[in-house]
Amino acid sequence: MNKPERPELFNRAGGFFKRAADAGGRAVQGARDAGQGAWDKANEGQDEAGRRRRVLILLGLGIVAAIIVMSVLSRLGGDGAVRTETPTAQTVSVITTATQTFNPTISLDGEARPVRDIQVAAPASGVRVLQLLVDEGEYVRVGQPMARLDTNLAQAQTRAAEASVAEAESAAIRARGEYERAESIRDSGALSTEAIEQRRAAATAADARLAAARAQLQEVNARLGGGYVRAPVAGLVIDRTAEVGRSVDGQVLFRIAAGNDLEVAAQVAEADALSLEVGQTATFTLIDGSTVEGRLRRGPASIDSRTRTGEALFALPSGSRVRAGMYLRGQAQLAPRDVIAVPQSSILYDDGQAYVLVVDDTSHVRRVNIALGARSGDQVEITSGIDLNQRIVGSGAAFLQDGDEVRVLAPQAPAAPETEHSGGELRGREG
Repeated sequence: MNKPERPELFNRAGGFFKRAADAGGRAVQGARDAGQGAWDKANEGQDEAGRRRRVLILLGLGIVAAIIVMSVLSRLGGDGAVRTETPTAQTVSVITTATQTFNPTISLDGEARPVRDIQVAAPASGVRVLQLLVDEGEYVRVGQPMARLDTNLAQAQTRAAEASVAEAESAAIRARGEYERAESIRDSGALSTEAIEQRRAAATAADARLAAARAQLQEVNARLGGGYVRAPVAGLVIDRTAEVGRSVDGQVLFRIAAGNDLEVAAQVAEADALSLEVGQTATFTLIDGSTVEGRLRRGPASIDSRTRTGEALFALPSGSRVRAGMYLRGQAQLAPRDVIAVPQSSILYDDGQAYVLVVDDTSHVRRVNIALGARSGDQVEITSGIDLNQRIVGSGAAFLQDGDEVRVLAPQAPAAPETEHSGGELRGREG
């Protein structure tokens, strides 16, 4: 509150109010006397016209009295009036930027899934499933039968392939024999050189046809698989779509989590992607409140242009209670580091852009755009925009504009980080 510097101001103010009261009293008294006289004259006649004149006279006298009072007050309020200057600068608190030690914690949310998701299809097409030998949740070995197939058609294909092999073998033997006989009489001149070369080419072609027939037989036998769908790897069966009696034509019948190894595909904010290091641990919470520790296997390989997040893979220990498809929430603790941080209340936003108001040497504020980083309680890391030992507006920043003049309260000490940083800090994008 501003206080007058000289006591004479109080005396002048008292005199002003006294003169105003006296003048107002005299004006009212005069108006009352004039009105009384007009009233007496008006009462001399009792007709309707007289009463109307009486009302008009009273109204006019009241207006005249009001004008007289206002005129007197305006004359008395001249040089002797007391004027009080109203301060225009807003009073604000100021915080000096300083470094703080942060123990960043990254928030992680993601789905548990197999490290290697193996999809098993039927080895032959156009066959039916006769029997299911494993179900979801069972652990299988390499080569273990998982389903038995109706192999009548496949066996017919095998027999046809075997017949083709036998025919090709016979043709190859005959062609090879003719070429060998022709080669044995080359010097006798009974056959021309051209004829001998033709027999040699025919023998070579017969050998090639035999090789093709044998390869086709091997393919049929491989597709048949002895009449079973077999596990290509050892692991846990996490899905089964095969049904008895259903005809299969190359579709997936089983899914196996190879080695029963699971991982969490967690979404990480763009600002945190470069902070992760392969091998660091993270704690994930299951829906029942129990926890499991994962280890970073691979950081984000790319950033989604829409969500500005990337996928980080955390390997889970074998034998955990986590099941494929579970949604887990977790946190990863980063190494402590010193950063420039300010209170959240000092940060303002304009169309998604964060900024603070810096107080210059002339007590005017200046807007400075900033980039945000980690968060620790009420403190937010400033990654760019301001430097150490700069004064920024603390409380009252929301009511200021760029260039406003302010009155600074006693400066506050740099805000110290809260004592529970290690457990309460979360990182992410601001907007």
